[in-house]
Amino acid sequence: MGLAAAAFAFSAAGCKATCEDVCDRLVECDGLPTERMSSAECEDSCRSQSTLYDGWTDIQKQDALQAELDCLNETACEDIAEGVCYDDAIWSF
Repeated sequence: MGLAAAAFAFSAAGCKATCEDVCDRLVECDGLPTERMSSAECEDSCRSQSTLYDGWTDIQKQDALQAELDCLNETACEDIAEGVCYDDAIWSF
């Protein structure tokens, strides 16, 4: 799952999108592979990926994941489905 970020207020206020923000939004988007995933499952996956990158101390991947979360949080569902936020640096499939 490419996260893989709808709360426009967060981005407008300069706050970083969280796994919770993004997953709540993605689960509600029609036409995304997340329709069969619960928000809690999505959050677990997102946090696991974040924890992995933190453990590796891989700043580039941490930044790429945050950028994807922010993109997913700010982008329309239709555009997400088109792959606007997809980053092959963190999603190789």
